Amino acid sequence: MLDYIIISLATVCFAGQFAFTKLYEKAVKQTAVTSLVMLVETSLIGAVLFLFVGGFKINLTPLSLIYAASFAIIMIPYYMLGIKVLSLGSLAVYSMFMMLGGMLVPFFYGVWFLSEPLSVAKIVGTVLLSGFIVLQSLSQGQNEKSAKNKNAVLFIALCILIFFINGATGVIAKAHQLSQNPIDEISFTVISCALTALFSALMLPFVCLKGNKNARAEIFSSLKTKPLIAMSLIGAAAYVGNFLHLKAASAVPASVQFPLVSGGVIVLSALISAFIFREKLSKKEWLAVMGVCASTVLFAF
Repeated sequence: MLDYIIISLATVCFAGQFAFTKLYEKAVKQTAVTSLVMLVETSLIGAVLFLFVGGFKINLTPLSLIYAASFAIIMIPYYMLGIKVLSLGSLAVYSMFMMLGGMLVPFFYGVWFLSEPLSVAKIVGTVLLSGFIVLQSLSQGQNEKSAKNKNAVLFIALCILIFFINGATGVIAKAHQLSQNPIDEISFTVISCALTALFSALMLPFVCLKGNKNARAEIFSSLKTKPLIAMSLIGAAAYVGNFLHLKAASAVPASVQFPLVSGGVIVLSALISAFIFREKLSKKEWLAVMGVCASTVLFAF
């Protein structure tokens, strides 16, 4: 029971992360530069926060360092590709690929590689959850601009990459927790945060020098009060969520944990959009949200 409470709290954190990211995007123009600045600050906040929580003591093994570095490296294309994808096509379609990847890749990893039991309820839940996510995305997409035909192939190709990248983050976290002598969740969070900040900071000069005349102005715009507050909230929500996610990963099957989180984030994000950001949801979207909510219950059986 405690593990499912932890999963619920992680879901709330991830939904909050999306809400705070929306606030950041409203405060600054989202570019490769501002995204890297955001990664540097949010990761540093996560590292400092959990370094403090852990009493400024961390454990480290060579294998855990490899897992943490892999997790950090994969976060950079996750954000950078996301910017390119959104410049080519619909946010709704991008979100659909991202959430399905976060759910299905770890789900099948758990079933195929960890020999986790596959029940009829989980199969039905997977089909229903996938269908309702697609329904929600298509409903949102009716009000959004579609990608131009000449960009359609690139848009879909990048969406497929996002699908696997988002899924890979869950697989890496799960694999680390099940490896021999894994380090504690606090240490793993601190190390992965520090490496994400380091790799992002190393990339920033190259992105700034690559013909970006507005790079300096974009960096300064990210360091104003509102963006700084938004980034602080993003970092706290994201890495507390990751920590709780790791905490549950050693006890809850991947085929249960990741669909529950994906479905829960979709439901909470819809509620935040409707009641906090005052965005109107259609009847189809509310139907999809209720369907997602009902489908996630099946993964507990």
